[in-house]
Amino acid sequence: MFFELTDSLCADIVFAMENQQQNFVLDAENLRIVQCAPELVDEENFYSLPSWTSGDGYALLEDFVSCYKGIKASGELKQILLEGRGVFRNFKNTLKKYPEADRRFHSFKNREMKKVVCEWYNALRESWGLESLDQDFYEYDDLVLEDFTFRAFSAGLDGEDAAFEAGAFFEELKKRFSGELGEAVALQLKAQFDDEMTKNCTGGFVCRTLSDEFAGCLLYSGFSSSKRVARLTALFVNQNYRGLGIARELLQRSISTLTRDGIQFFIISNSFVPKMLKSTLTDLGFEEKDFAFVAELNRHF
Repeated sequence: MFFELTDSLCADIVFAMENQQQNFVLDAENLRIVQCAPELVDEENFYSLPSWTSGDGYALLEDFVSCYKGIKASGELKQILLEGRGVFRNFKNTLKKYPEADRRFHSFKNREMKKVVCEWYNALRESWGLESLDQDFYEYDDLVLEDFTFRAFSAGLDGEDAAFEAGAFFEELKKRFSGELGEAVALQLKAQFDDEMTKNCTGGFVCRTLSDEFAGCLLYSGFSSSKRVARLTALFVNQNYRGLGIARELLQRSISTLTRDGIQFFIISNSFVPKMLKSTLTDLGFEEKDFAFVAELNRHF
């Protein structure tokens, strides 16, 4: 039975997933979470909820500590993860001493668990013969971005880190497109990146943590045939910091600079745009064309 995943239903599912003592299912007809005998789960009227174990919960704590290294509670939380006993209770009690960190953790947890629910729902949609829904996980607030610094990209200061992060991204592509296809895609983009870095890059922005760890960068360049058009040549965010709004902030800063410099069009090739970034680009004023996303920055030309 087809059902729509609303925000309220998603929140109910997340709440039920965290309950490790009872078994809940989704009653698709009434759109509510209920307790149900296992033999009644038919994956048509009553659906099993996404799997969420204590191991998943522990991994989420690790990811949070990794992403928020700059917060005051970071050292204590990291030590708790190493102790091995009473981790969840001690983690929760420590967060209570740091209200800002506690708020960030709950926002982070809800976002990550929402991803799990949306992946589960898209798998169901595929079984129903429907297209997957794009999800924008670049949800963030200004407090999150206070853990990072943004400045103009410098090849001398940031080039080595950018090249390393690009290499990590190319390795991701090899795994995403297995075999010779993955190798070919990675090599093609690496050659393009190396060429842009050494010859064509005209500007961009870099993001670093407060401890100066490289978190991401965006680079752009112009066209020799036109001084009014710029194109994105690289956009990388370290795996540990994805989903925090860094890509959006890099894009916003680049758009502001290019607009100020009199650029009329900013072009982003489709090869740089994963599904989860599409709605972000639309929010920022880009229109999807056949070959790329295009933003008209200055309309007076």
